[in-house]
Amino acid sequence: MKHSAQDAEVTEVEEGGLWQEEEPSNFEWRSAKGIALLIGAIVVIFALILLVVYLVRANADDEPDPVAVTVPVALSDVAPPDDSSIGVVVTTGSGAAEGSQWHQAAQGAVVAQQRLELGGHEVKLVTETDSGSAEGSAEAVQALVDQGVSGIVYASSGEHLAEGVSVAEDAGVPVVLPYETVPEGATNVWSLAPEAEASASTLAATVAEFERPLHIDAGGELPGDVAVSDAVRFSSDTDADEFAETMALRTGADPFANGAYTGGGEDEQSAAPTVENPADAVVVSGSAAMQAQVVFALQTGNVSVPIVLTPQAVSPSFDQTLLELGGTVSSNLRTVGSTWDDGTALGTSGQSRAMSAFLTANRQFAEGESVMNLSGDAPFAESAAVTDVRSHDAVLALTEALSAAGSRDSAEVIEAMDELQLAAGDGIAGPSLDFSQAHALTAEPTVLHASSQQLGLRPTSGEYTDALVWINQP
Repeated sequence: MKHSAQDAEVTEVEEGGLWQEEEPSNFEWRSAKGIALLIGAIVVIFALILLVVYLVRANADDEPDPVAVTVPVALSDVAPPDDSSIGVVVTTGSGAAEGSQWHQAAQGAVVAQQRLELGGHEVKLVTETDSGSAEGSAEAVQALVDQGVSGIVYASSGEHLAEGVSVAEDAGVPVVLPYETVPEGATNVWSLAPEAEASASTLAATVAEFERPLHIDAGGELPGDVAVSDAVRFSSDTDADEFAETMALRTGADPFANGAYTGGGEDEQSAAPTVENPADAVVVSGSAAMQAQVVFALQTGNVSVPIVLTPQAVSPSFDQTLLELGGTVSSNLRTVGSTWDDGTALGTSGQSRAMSAFLTANRQFAEGESVMNLSGDAPFAESAAVTDVRSHDAVLALTEALSAAGSRDSAEVIEAMDELQLAAGDGIAGPSLDFSQAHALTAEPTVLHASSQQLGLRPTSGEYTDALVWINQP
């Protein structure tokens, strides 16, 4: 192979380990080539890094990403008239008072008010309390009417509400019931609770899945369509230990597991008697607190069959009472209702993002002591663990009606309510609402299962804790 003199000269220079200044053209060419190779190597390395990261993430365990709060905490898209006021009725006092189980949950109304204030709109909440009686209900509503409120959120439940609702109806003031169905014949009243017939139908279908369901009547009747094989009574006078033993035997549980059965006397236990065709489910009816007492007794007796609770159990007082007694939130508990609970925030739907915004606001307003509860006698933070979405959405519904009416006149607010439809994008955190119907929920009630999973979405300070989360049936 032939080489030119120039090639030979270059070879000598290369072999000598030096670059001679006599060859500037070769130097420039090789320098440019080296830079190009270096850049190419960097690009290749960067691409390899990206590929490795992609493969690692693709093969990693799937973990749910946190839900982005795309619904703002501040609610500024609604503009109620100046000096707007909304009345709120709650039931305070001892847990025995009808409707008192919703007192702390009703503090969700404060979250709505504070979110509106952040958005530049002030709505005054005027609060009155009833005594869980018909007389107290009428007096509380009349007091709100006399103070000129444009609408009322009646955040309680029970038959005593009918008297107060009647007073509001006579005065032409609209009422939203977050926790109670609309009384028969009432007008200008809307409910966020599932319609009674729809709840009864869902409950009946749930109980029908079992062959021998046993009803424990703790002070509440079952809807007529709910079929059970037998029924027993439970009251505050019932011997809980004896009841636990009986229920353990009747459901085929092992009463020895928790020391429930001591039929052999003081010194030794005998073999527990058995029953033929034991119940394969238990259906409990009654107030939230009474249902909690029944569940605790069943847990003491080691009853493990499914326990179906009537809708009163969605009240925060159910799990609070259960925990105070020493019981636990167990996976065999279920009830019927709608998707109002915190678990909704873990999804990716519009309601999930709206629920996440509500919970963010709830935490934010609980950070200090400047925000007070509805009664103004305690910091909001004390009840932030159990504030409820329904009272929040009820206040927003009336505020939207005030904004649409452009007036504080209750008659015009009623007209606006009749045409009102709300979804997650409007700031509400619960299911979509259509107020052209008395029961505004657009979704049918579903089966809810109890979960003790700690979601970490609420403040942990205060007297109350969010020990139970109701989630949709898997």
